[in-house]
Amino acid sequence: MKQMAIGSVVLTLLVLGAPSLLAQEHDHGEIGVFGDYFRLSEGNDRNFEGIGGRIGFNVAPRVQLEGQMTYDFEQSFDTRTGATITRSSLTLLHGLFGPKFTGGTEHARIFGTVQGGFIRLGVPAGSDLNSFASSIGKFGDSSTHGAFYPGAGAEFYVGHVGLRLDAGDFIYFSDGAHHNLSVKFGPHFRF
Repeated sequence: MKQMAIGSVVLTLLVLGAPSLLAQEHDHGEIGVFGDYFRLSEGNDRNFEGIGGRIGFNVAPRVQLEGQMTYDFEQSFDTRTGATITRSSLTLLHGLFGPKFTGGTEHARIFGTVQGGFIRLGVPAGSDLNSFASSIGKFGDSSTHGAFYPGAGAEFYVGHVGLRLDAGDFIYFSDGAHHNLSVKFGPHFRF
């Protein structure tokens, strides 16, 4: 919990420092939305789909600080306990922050990233909107775990509008490391 508090303070300072980043020579960044495929490899592999958003600010040539958050919609599954089969549901809320390193041209780039953050595994609370609000409200409880994300991808631009695809190993820590495939695709805008 102490690590999460320190991480929150660092994230807050970086977000508050964003305006000063824009005042530098590297005065642009990127914002985007995406569809998410998340393969939770806990017990029986479970596939989640969701939506998310990200924003990044250039801090040096070919280096960007990026933050993103994703909500994966309810996935229902059967759980076997002895002779009893029960129906369970789960939603995922995950957020990441860290550097993105790019290479390529103005119109086509590849990138790598190493980000840290969290995942919250939650039980749905009614509608998707209520479940999302519940996940935000219960952030930091025992269902929230630290995470690490190494990933790579490609971006393709025409002017200020582009498409981005990235994939990586979303690792969260709860009684050991749990490796999960994460794939994201969607439009991206440079400003």
